[in-house]
Amino acid sequence: MITVTLNQSERDVLYRQEQASKDDGGWQRLLVTLQELTDESNGELTILPIVLERIQRYAFSYGKGGWEDRLKAIFERTLGPGLDGNI
Repeated sequence: MITVTLNQSERDVLYRQEQASKDDGGWQRLLVTLQELTDESNGELTILPIVLERIQRYAFSYGKGGWEDRLKAIFERTLGPGLDGNI
């Protein structure tokens, strides 16, 4: 388990995903789930290992798309360039 604190610009990127898209597919569900897990008052987010694996998979394993850049914008500062918690 890793706890990170997202800054305001990282939260802005995270919250660009509309809540209604949660049932649209994998990465949409991931982003909405991350929103639900984030404390809006301070940006604190506790990431379970299974969720960390999903972040890494969507950021690096499915080719190039907007979600990869979005995940990097949200987590690269706190999780490092591999989005694995190794800064």
